[in-house]
Amino acid sequence: MPELEVAYKKFLNRVHEETENPEWNIENHPARKILSRYSDGFRNWVNYLESMFLLKKGGYPFGKNDLNMTEWKALALLEKFQSK
Repeated sequence: MPELEVAYKKFLNRVHEETENPEWNIENHPARKILSRYSDGFRNWVNYLESMFLLKKGGYPFGKNDLNMTEWKALALLEKFQSK
């Protein structure tokens, strides 16, 4: 199945570009197109949530009042989509 081999090579090239060339990744990451539609405040909030998500995933002992309800819901969505 030559088409699978071609697709696999394209996939490997993309992985290489994304990991070996951070500037390429910054310019071409799909999230960039989405976040460019929103204000800096929203982008900062998304970055904050990503940091909280990584801390939680790493085992940081958050208390129930450490985040507000919106932030907890956003973290739940990040966890839901991260596992797919």
